[in-house]
Amino acid sequence: MPRKKTELAKYLQRRFITGVLILMPVVVTAWIFWKIFSSVDNILAPLQERYIILDWPGVGFVVVLLLVLLVGIIGGNLIGRRMISAGERVVFNIPLIRRVYTAVKQLGEVFLADKNTVFKEVVLVRFPHRDSFALGFVTREGSDQFKLAREGCLLNVFVPTTPNPTSGFLLLIPPSDVIRIPVTVEEALKMVISGGAYSAVPETKPPVSPL
Repeated sequence: MPRKKTELAKYLQRRFITGVLILMPVVVTAWIFWKIFSSVDNILAPLQERYIILDWPGVGFVVVLLLVLLVGIIGGNLIGRRMISAGERVVFNIPLIRRVYTAVKQLGEVFLADKNTVFKEVVLVRFPHRDSFALGFVTREGSDQFKLAREGCLLNVFVPTTPNPTSGFLLLIPPSDVIRIPVTVEEALKMVISGGAYSAVPETKPPVSPL
């Protein structure tokens, strides 16, 4: 009898943990969106108190969505792009804000943009020592100055820290020391942010090693 109770307790414990794992992302996601909705919806509170016609739930949220859409439309034309470039030049003159702005912008490009990002492909590099590997993102081929100094091509590889991929290490690595892996940038970033808990599913093609 005690054995059956122990087995039942273990079964209920496993099922409880399973329920927590299922509900936790749902509840957290719903809470985040509800907080965003509530905060944004309160933006028009002063106007809603004065004009009853605006006193509808969700009006502030809709206004913010329309504002974001308007910014996107303006930023999509030549004049808007020039205005954004001028604003970015001001931001880039402020050291701390420049770093944060650049990191957030790059991450936004990775997850939201429908064009090529600053991260060209995902690779494995031997880091921090020869017997361990780290996920890296190829950003570009090394500049001509480094080519002349080394008499050969170098790749700029960004190795992010976990769980915050906005910081990391810039490595200049010969192509022969880089291992390509069939993982997308989005999958690799999820793996970095989760500390390895997220398992990236490779594509059907086999990995190529080395370049």
